Amino acid sequence: MTKPKPKPQRAVDAVQAAISRETSRRQDGLKPIEIVKVAISAYQAYTYTPELDSEQVVESSDRVGLRRGTQASVDRVLFNANYWLSAYEERIVAACVGADDAKALLKAISVWNTHTLKLNSLSTSEAVVIFERFCPPFAVNNRRGSSGGRTAGKGPLAEFAAKARQVAEENPSCANELTGIVSDMREESAAYDALPANSPLDALFVILPAWCLQDRISLVRGSWWDDADVMKLVADALRKRFEQLGYGDAPCQYFHDSFLEAMDAYQREISSTASPFADMPLPKLIGLVEAARKEHPGFEMDGYGCCLPPWLLAKEQLIWNTLACALYGPGSARPLLVDSPDMAVAPVRKGGERRSDVITDLARMSYRRYAADRADVDEGHVYDSYADQPPDLKNSGIEHIMSIPKMLEILGYEIVPEGTCYPEQRVTSLTPSEVECLAILEHRRWMSERIQAGWQVSDKRDVEARTSPYLVPWEELPARAQEWNRSAARNIPALLASEHLAIARK
Repeated sequence: MTKPKPKPQRAVDAVQAAISRETSRRQDGLKPIEIVKVAISAYQAYTYTPELDSEQVVESSDRVGLRRGTQASVDRVLFNANYWLSAYEERIVAACVGADDAKALLKAISVWNTHTLKLNSLSTSEAVVIFERFCPPFAVNNRRGSSGGRTAGKGPLAEFAAKARQVAEENPSCANELTGIVSDMREESAAYDALPANSPLDALFVILPAWCLQDRISLVRGSWWDDADVMKLVADALRKRFEQLGYGDAPCQYFHDSFLEAMDAYQREISSTASPFADMPLPKLIGLVEAARKEHPGFEMDGYGCCLPPWLLAKEQLIWNTLACALYGPGSARPLLVDSPDMAVAPVRKGGERRSDVITDLARMSYRRYAADRADVDEGHVYDSYADQPPDLKNSGIEHIMSIPKMLEILGYEIVPEGTCYPEQRVTSLTPSEVECLAILEHRRWMSERIQAGWQVSDKRDVEARTSPYLVPWEELPARAQEWNRSAARNIPALLASEHLAIARK
């Protein structure tokens, strides 16, 4: 009989072993989101207490699987696929008299029950599509045929409401509680329908702190968030993988610093006290957070004030930097370089509109100028917007913005917040020789970045094939390409000014 391997002394050791083991099994390595999945699965398996299974009367297979650390259950947690089950399971079980009714209702509210999302078989883009399907949580999945009303469909709320009515008719003592649950679900669903529809990440930005306050769903209440050693290991593993995938030094450093800052802040503020917001309706919690954000424009660094718990911001940033970055790349990290020594964040726009980080905003504006410069060149594909680009090109835009402070430093300049330098120090335009210097430096940086990413010189620009006719020394560049670089250099003062930043002489 084979002697069982000794259990690691710490959870972080078990997680490290699991990541190493799974990585060795994959010729092409783990996707970043898989690193997170493997880490959580290993952590849960390590902390699993079998005695808890015998204490539960009725429990969903999702909850049992997560407690044991099965990867299929962790897949569903990461994609928030069974949000309604996770958020309402305890109330549903408590409302029922018999175990059979409780099990039937838990099955009705489940979207993924016996199916697995099979994260290891999905491409990165497919994983993002799955995530965006469930964030924010849908109530009626029209794409899978739910017809609402009393028809079960693929719901989940239509099917659950129909099953709840049936249970209530057979057991009138359950009627009031089940009616209340259905009403709360519909109210919550309406709040999700009102969230920003243009981007699931924008929706997540709104609802994640509310989920943290309510502390009901597995995605936010998992104890792995509280283990600093495990979280640091995840941060290190993700950074290493991002670097292997060619994201570049700046975005990877950007992610890692932001992740560790959020983790350290959460560890300082972590509390074992039950959340006083647990029973508050989610639409009200969303309103509280939105009000706090408007009242405290600098909340990404300074927090939400005294009305919300001090741990909230750090926890939502920690979860965001784990989940969003693992899916969308390191450039999605929060707190978004707000304390970078090279850049300063501009104030929140009028009306309290959510702003993204300065780096990405500048990359977007720089891309608009680039697209305009190339509009008359019938060569390759110019994307409609910065957001439409593939991830590697978007990160290239971030690399360009991140390089500006160092290039300006060569000229004896620095970037400062607007209004913090004397007028005689401010540089509002660059001389022709300065423009030429910056254009050449940018072309050299761009060439190095492209070559590292596997691009090759060719007569034709092809993003998918990673070829470009411009991977040649500055002197060999066509005049029009040289002028694109000069145009970008000339535009730097105006570009920075759009974000309330200025160039100053040192």
